[in-house]
Amino acid sequence: MRGCLVFLAVLGLLSGCSHYGLPPPNASHGHLTLAMEAYLRHKGSYPYLLEVENFGEPFPRLPQTVAPALELDAGQAALVHAEVVQTLKGRPTEGEVVRALEDLRAACDAGHEPACTYLEKEFQAPQRGEYPLRYPKVEKLPGGVEFAVVVLQCQVAADGRMQGCEVIEDGTRGFSRSFIEQLSAHPFRPATLAGHRFASTYMFAVTCSRGGNYKYKLPLDQKLGWARLRVSRFPESSSAWTNLSKQLALHEPQAPEYPAVFERAYSLAPRARWVATEHAWRQVQAGQYAAALWAIRPALHDSTQREHPNPYVLETAAAAHFGLRQCPEALAAQRQAVDELPGEWPAPERERFKRRLQEYEATCGVSAR
Repeated sequence: MRGCLVFLAVLGLLSGCSHYGLPPPNASHGHLTLAMEAYLRHKGSYPYLLEVENFGEPFPRLPQTVAPALELDAGQAALVHAEVVQTLKGRPTEGEVVRALEDLRAACDAGHEPACTYLEKEFQAPQRGEYPLRYPKVEKLPGGVEFAVVVLQCQVAADGRMQGCEVIEDGTRGFSRSFIEQLSAHPFRPATLAGHRFASTYMFAVTCSRGGNYKYKLPLDQKLGWARLRVSRFPESSSAWTNLSKQLALHEPQAPEYPAVFERAYSLAPRARWVATEHAWRQVQAGQYAAALWAIRPALHDSTQREHPNPYVLETAAAAHFGLRQCPEALAAQRQAVDELPGEWPAPERERFKRRLQEYEATCGVSAR
């Protein structure tokens, strides 16, 4: 008996989180951010979380692997948003719709909330029809574990036809070919922005394990070994590099390879929320505050973060603002970070967040006089 889990998205990432417990006192910043992401994602279903595995998770809807075409400040963002809305009220060409999506994302990154809200309401990712998929036989790993990962990046035309698939990762011989044939045989619902259809990049990812149990726990040596095997076999896969980065952040944050692995993941997926946050945190530690503030923007304005923002994203933004002596912004972000920390979160972390806020208040208070 074999089973697979399938996750679909626009330029998504296969990073892999299952449930894991509250972080230990000596957890790395990357570990803490991951733990909080998983806590927020599963709150209400599971009180705590276990650990990152080599399995799939639902993808964010907006592209992650490329930077916006524009870099805007707040004033420019408002103007760009207004122009885009006006364009989309007419009869734009497909190229104009694609540019409108890029401009809206840039305006949202710049912190213009109406642009973020417009995107959340008016953008629809391409969707596959409701039909079953057949799954080839899963490869067998050492120790008798059956496991496979396949990642495909395809184009979905404005008329819903899927074409031009690129194999990012292939689980075993013939695995990707089977899925490409099946996906190409049925039309998709194409991506739309304010009701206008346009061609888009579509990421298809499937993870399979014996019995379909994606919570199957690999031993640590197999877990890290599998993550390293993926990047060696598929060196251009952002999914594989992000997964290895997360594994190291959790289990071997002091590993000599971690900085290089992480920077490779960031170069391939600068908009992935965890990757962007950790990169920005590392820049804060290096005193590169303006660069950190730019790097954190995709994570800070991610639509999934609005109702329950990750305090570690807010803490990173606050530190970048404070380094630039932007006191109002630093204080607002750190106060929100303190407020958003769960009551059951480790006490040393809650105390550390409060101390940081007190430091900001004291310094900013002196500066304001």
